[in-house]
Amino acid sequence: MKAAICKAFGKPLVLSEVPAPSPGPAELLIRVSACGVCHSDLHLIDGEWKQWGTSPPFIPGHEVTGVVEEAGPGAKGLAPGDRVGVPWMQFACGKCALCSERAEMLCEAQRGTGVTVDGGYAEFVKAPAAFVHRIPDPLDLVDSAPLLCAGVTVFAPLRRAGDLAGKTVAVAGIGGLGHLAVRMASSMGARVVAILEEEERSDLVRRLGAREIIFSRTEKVGKRLSSMGGADLILLTAASARLFEQCVPGLGVNGTLVVLATVAERAAIVPAALLQGQKTIRGSVTGTRYDMDAMLGFAAEHGIVPVVERYPLGNVNEALGKLRAGKVVFRAVLIP
Repeated sequence: MKAAICKAFGKPLVLSEVPAPSPGPAELLIRVSACGVCHSDLHLIDGEWKQWGTSPPFIPGHEVTGVVEEAGPGAKGLAPGDRVGVPWMQFACGKCALCSERAEMLCEAQRGTGVTVDGGYAEFVKAPAAFVHRIPDPLDLVDSAPLLCAGVTVFAPLRRAGDLAGKTVAVAGIGGLGHLAVRMASSMGARVVAILEEEERSDLVRRLGAREIIFSRTEKVGKRLSSMGGADLILLTAASARLFEQCVPGLGVNGTLVVLATVAERAAIVPAALLQGQKTIRGSVTGTRYDMDAMLGFAAEHGIVPVVERYPLGNVNEALGKLRAGKVVFRAVLIP
């Protein structure tokens, strides 16, 4: 099979012919239809996330959609011909306290697609059947690939927030994650405020469901949000310490700021500012398998489809370069 391989950190991927994987017990072999290109892939390819256990050579990619080609012995629930998706989380132990508390995405035994096992920048991928998700028929297999990471990453905290009808939800940073957060929060009945750096994509963001837009380069984010009564929920999807600092004063009473981006810079806030109004700051990595299935059903029901740019697998380094330069609108997708 053809695969784009990271043979050394910080180097272009190499398109190679390699043996297709064989499904073991309780595993599925999936013919890949598409794989989204996540910003996390850049961190992994550049060797910035070695703590995850990634080591070359490896095949990146964790937003995988495709069709079941073969089922290994004992694989249950899915069969050849089924439309499926393979996300970041490819295994969790199911026995530890975190798994028992439905926090399996925090399991220390977790294996990650395209992280610790080969991913979807290839013609085939294999995965345990228990961690493969059925893709609802209304969703296009190519366009829906980013739902497998970006989609569930924003859906999980929206779901945890409860009934959002009539609530103010701000999305800080409108890229691969942010544009889906706008769509989903709007479909949940929230008053969505999009926080952008500049006006270039403002019309598109309004069409996605944003009622208000704040331009962070020229406006005081916290002051604008406070003038609207404060945000009940803020999703930080941009890796910016400055934007994080700007968002905190914009939280309303009992408001929550959820950090979804990997902000590696130091940020300064005044902790006392959280006391009045009982404001909360928390992180969120991704969702559980239950969140994933709920998200896919929600996306199918509400017609939520990521905005993507399609690239042949052979153009993987072009797609990665464009993502690195911040020129992708809003998600790149590779097609084998």
